[in-house]
Amino acid sequence: MSWNYRVCHRPSVVGGGFQIHEVYYEDDGSIKYYTERPVTAHGDITDELYEDMCMMMNAFDKDPINLDHQDYLFKQKEKVKKREG
Repeated sequence: MSWNYRVCHRPSVVGGGFQIHEVYYEDDGSIKYYTERPVTAHGDITDELYEDMCMMMNAFDKDPINLDHQDYLFKQKEKVKKREG
């Protein structure tokens, strides 16, 4: 499993704006889950904080994730799992 920071938004929340979330992926590249709350940069020393900020900046290289749509995809995946037993 891999992860990265991604820019995310939830259109159903008026004025919700965009935030950075940690996003975790299945081996096939599909999203497995994301952090419920936006994340902030962290480091025990300033060099670690800088590295974390750089990783967050990389999130702007990819399209934002629509969390409403992603939640819909999770629900559809669950329905398929239930049907398959």
